[in-house]
Amino acid sequence: MAAVFPIAPQRLREALGWWRRGLARQLLGPRLEWQEWQALAAYRGLVQQAYGARPFHPEVSADLWWEGGFRSPRGLRPFFTPARREREPSSHHYGHDVLLKRHAGLPLVGPPLPLLLEHGLKVAPSSEFEPPRSWSRGYLCMGPLRARWLRERHGGQATPIGPWIHYAQPLLDPAALAELRASLGPTLLVLLAHSWDRVERRMDLGACVAAVAELAASHGYRQVIWLRHWQDPPLQAHLPPHWIVACNGHRANPWFLDGLRTLLELADGLASNAFGTHLGYAVAMERRLHWLDQEAEQDLARLPPERARLEALEWAERQRLSQELRQRLDADPAVAKEAVRELLDPYWGLGLTRTPAELRQLLKP
Repeated sequence: MAAVFPIAPQRLREALGWWRRGLARQLLGPRLEWQEWQALAAYRGLVQQAYGARPFHPEVSADLWWEGGFRSPRGLRPFFTPARREREPSSHHYGHDVLLKRHAGLPLVGPPLPLLLEHGLKVAPSSEFEPPRSWSRGYLCMGPLRARWLRERHGGQATPIGPWIHYAQPLLDPAALAELRASLGPTLLVLLAHSWDRVERRMDLGACVAAVAELAASHGYRQVIWLRHWQDPPLQAHLPPHWIVACNGHRANPWFLDGLRTLLELADGLASNAFGTHLGYAVAMERRLHWLDQEAEQDLARLPPERARLEALEWAERQRLSQELRQRLDADPAVAKEAVRELLDPYWGLGLTRTPAELRQLLKP
């Protein structure tokens, strides 16, 4: 009798899931593609309304497009996305797949990409977004250090392509951007530590507002844009009435990073108390960085033990890097800018933007 070899449950679930999606694509391909184009258009209308309104109030709804309409994300499982453009659901977060295909001149809805897209920043070697998949040739990530860690852990291909913000495009045309910049005057963009799914972060919001107000006054910023995460509570009651509240909506919004690019185009500086993706984006776009000393507390009680352990390691490394960044920002201005780039470059790959031709080569089936 032939030997029977057991199949790991994770591999079996992955194979069955891919078989079901492949069958659905064969049977419902045109309909599924139409639904994805419809979703892209729906989100585009949402961000266009928010960013095109005057007075400027770029607060995109946190609802997500699902089954032909917008609905609240409350009650849905963590990191849920209804998009079906890619094999790996997380490749849709913040529109990373759309940014790459647009830059490479590929159809935004079509054959799925043969790579896993890392949708943010990880600074500890033990941290991970998604494990390798049988269908994937490897990973695309931002910086060379992360790419090296992935190759050492999993083998195979891991390619750094630089900051995601380089592949984003402003939601406003150059003339509209210039007109809005002139009307706003010197502008400070604020992006603080925020909760995400089952990880809760808390801080003294009143102290943060006071610190931002003092920073804006001392550095000559005439306007403040406070960018909140879609899970943050409403902020208007806590902020001066002339400050602008922004939100780029749910992570499933494929134009999320286009919105962030627009805000960075309008801003002269960025203030934060979190060592997150936005820091490298600001440096990549040559915006001035300001560190806020109001620390956030992190609550991992809702995570399973092993996941909580890994997140604690990631948080500890971010705290270490935050302290290093503070020290470099406080250095003589003549050396501070280059010192900050030196610290951030291994994680963001600040000079690694790929041309359309290079990206098409990386993304080919």
